[in-house]
Amino acid sequence: MRQQRPRGATTREAIVSAAVDVVDSVGVDALTIRAVAKAVGAPPMSLYTHFANKEELLDLMYGEVSRRLYPDSGQPTWQGELLALGRHVRSTLLQHPRWTPLLSRYSVPVVVTVRERVLGLMIADGIPPAEALQSFAAVFLVVLGLCLTELQFRGPDGASSLSRRFEQLREEFDEADQTRQLPATRLAFKELPRLNLDGTFELALTRLIGGIAGSRQG
Repeated sequence: MRQQRPRGATTREAIVSAAVDVVDSVGVDALTIRAVAKAVGAPPMSLYTHFANKEELLDLMYGEVSRRLYPDSGQPTWQGELLALGRHVRSTLLQHPRWTPLLSRYSVPVVVTVRERVLGLMIADGIPPAEALQSFAAVFLVVLGLCLTELQFRGPDGASSLSRRFEQLREEFDEADQTRQLPATRLAFKELPRLNLDGTFELALTRLIGGIAGSRQG
């Protein structure tokens, strides 16, 4: 007979972490309190001592996912920290694609401590507060947008249909009539042998952050 944990032994943190793991396996729509209870080895009704209902649990999960997505890596400059954060967000979401619905639902605001430090560094660098916040938001909208696009075009086998489409286009231009009047496109495809999504992400992120920094020097 399975031994039950003592009453109160299951913490809110353990429950939320287990719920995030369940979503990792089955998705948000299939999340049940029973599945979370099974994961932590506690009776389902006992979990309600830590939250009022499933919506409140989802709020707590949003906070946990945000904590995992936005750590502070301690970079000394705002440019370095934004680069590190952008790369971390992409890496995390590509590994845990079923977390994305948690990010799109309305939830209780979460304090992201690294945001405060980055905004402080940007303001100290001469960027007006409103522009600093807008720039911070722009970076993460671009990062999330690129991640969601990459996930949307990922096949069941994990391969990217974007890369496959690129290869098809490249082959078409290789085999097309040489008199076709698309010299710039033909040259570009010739010099870029494949679509590297890692490289594309790095290009977008570094150019965006560099553009924000460069605009203050102009």
